Amino acid sequence: MKILIIGAGETGFYIASEFSEDNFNVTVIDEDPHQLKVIQRSLNVAGILGNGTSLSVLESAGVESTDLLIASTDHDETNLICCLLANSYNVKHKIALTKSDSFMTKKVISQYIKSGISQIINSTFVTAQEIIATASLASASEVSAFGEKNVLLVGCHIKKDSPWENLYLKDIRQHNEKNQFLISSIVRNGQSYIPRGDDRIEQGDYVYILIPRNQADTLNTLLNVRISSNRKAVISGDNLVAQRVASGLLRSHYTVTMICSDEIKATEMKKKFAQRKNLHVMQGGAAEVKLQLKADVAVSSLFIAVTNDDHLNIESGIVARYLGAGKVICLINRQDLIQPAASVDLDVVISPRLITARQIKKLIRGREEFLNYTTISETNMEVLEMVTGEESSILKKPIKEINLPHNSLVGALIKGKNKVIIPTGETIIEAGDKVIMVTVPEGVPKLRKILEGKPGKQVQVKKT
Repeated sequence: MKILIIGAGETGFYIASEFSEDNFNVTVIDEDPHQLKVIQRSLNVAGILGNGTSLSVLESAGVESTDLLIASTDHDETNLICCLLANSYNVKHKIALTKSDSFMTKKVISQYIKSGISQIINSTFVTAQEIIATASLASASEVSAFGEKNVLLVGCHIKKDSPWENLYLKDIRQHNEKNQFLISSIVRNGQSYIPRGDDRIEQGDYVYILIPRNQADTLNTLLNVRISSNRKAVISGDNLVAQRVASGLLRSHYTVTMICSDEIKATEMKKKFAQRKNLHVMQGGAAEVKLQLKADVAVSSLFIAVTNDDHLNIESGIVARYLGAGKVICLINRQDLIQPAASVDLDVVISPRLITARQIKKLIRGREEFLNYTTISETNMEVLEMVTGEESSILKKPIKEINLPHNSLVGALIKGKNKVIIPTGETIIEAGDKVIMVTVPEGVPKLRKILEGKPGKQVQVKKT
């Protein structure tokens, strides 16, 4: 697949890195020669200096043979224009990234889709959605839904004194036979793998757990996570992400306090949420202990830092953790700060760029007929949802007898309408079952062949 990315800023750089690692043919356009040099030195991509709204620049970048165009500059209008211009060259898939709310009404989106843009991804919207999803489960650092939202993939940190620390997986399953869940992947020191029964959980591990949605709250008990008895949230920030998160939490019956950076923003937020009795506005420095105490952070179930200042988000998150907030969520834009932020005992670190890249990959996989798709953070592992075909070679066989590709796992099944099964080696897959698989990119073609009963599309992967 040939991919053309317009914009070599931090978002464009991250998206380019995700696709170049999969050995796609990636070209990046940018007007800034310095940013272009940086991305070409760091990644296996081609670079074209120029403006993405120029037809001659697009042509020099090979737009006529492009399969996917992603417009990721800092200007919404530019991104939309680039996608519209790509229509003239019959580019099959065109994705525009936006930040403002101006292009998020159903009417506007519908008009742009009719004009040929495949998808508009609003980074503030998807970021706010991610924050609200992780806020809903105390033990979760990230949450993805499968099987029409009946199965959750939950990412959790194994902290010091966790009840799972130093336990073998077979013992965890044996002690919790009544609870349906599967530890599908472990990320340790930046490396991920699919664990077996004789693998042991260690402090510092990041584990991915597949669990039926109606049993998700049992993870809080299993991992001994403290659950706050109130529904009080404090949000540091007054930008669009903060406003969307506040609206989402209010709909979930939280009492919300917003900490704004200045009096002008505080007045603006008071007017915007004037009809919401459960929202309060304060003004001041979010990292100040006195202000957080005044905002009742110490007794809040959630503290969410989503300002445009990464350092302020980290600092205020550390203060909230010290004061005893139930769950601390911080938004981090700079890629180089994600790991340091995760190391200071913040519960959730949200990266808008990672979320946006996942959304784009999800769209591409969706066009390959997968029902759902996500990636496992900071690794090359993928989670796919497929339907078992009538001609599948694995029908009526126990899972333990199926010859799956290396580094692949059957994580969950959905039978009939909504019956969720966390499988064992004895579980039998039937035609029409929705199967949630954990795998690596090179395993996808074979999985499609054995599950759907037809040849898998060849996916180019990086050879090591």
